Amino acid sequence: MDELLQEIKMLPGVRGVFVSIDKPDIIFSDVQAEYDHETLKQMDASLQRIFKMNATCRFSVNSVEIQFPEVMILVKHVCAGALLVICCDPDANFSLINMTSNMLVSEFALGIDRVRADPQAALGAQSAKKAGGMDFSQAQKQEPLKTAIPVIQDALAQAIGPIAAMIVKETIEKWLQAGDCKKERFPALADAFCKEIGDVSLEKAFRNDIRQIMP
Repeated sequence: MDELLQEIKMLPGVRGVFVSIDKPDIIFSDVQAEYDHETLKQMDASLQRIFKMNATCRFSVNSVEIQFPEVMILVKHVCAGALLVICCDPDANFSLINMTSNMLVSEFALGIDRVRADPQAALGAQSAKKAGGMDFSQAQKQEPLKTAIPVIQDALAQAIGPIAAMIVKETIEKWLQAGDCKKERFPALADAFCKEIGDVSLEKAFRNDIRQIMP
């Protein structure tokens, strides 16, 4: 899925692209920072309603273009319960973006079939986010991570220096994708950070520094 998203994202004028799947509730995205996961879920819920009208109103709508002053949104119905959404500059080459995305729809459909066949494997993709899960911006404002993140970041900085903040965000985001945000899963999170450290003595010091937040 990552490669297909990248093919569209690299087109001139494309700001971001995502694919939403209702079952097993996963969003695959390559978007700008302002399009956080909650925003994508809200967009998806609104757009899904358009295509659900097909059956009740006897329509056959497979593609929708929505023009705003600051952004153009192209939506394609890939298959049942799955949408491809492309956010573009208002003056982007719409014909090129539309043609390219049309060519890729069948490949997206095959990818979605694979996702539905093995959802857990699909969550390993860089672009994947479980629709019901938290993102980092949400999780850092709530317990148990609200208290834990400063402790982890300070301990990690002692081990790897000023890039600790970036590593904390990236590692926690992957951890959130793999399961619920629960303190019981902190040992797995600690293991993930130790892999980033890669030094036995520094790993030991890191685990000692974060022992206060462990279950």
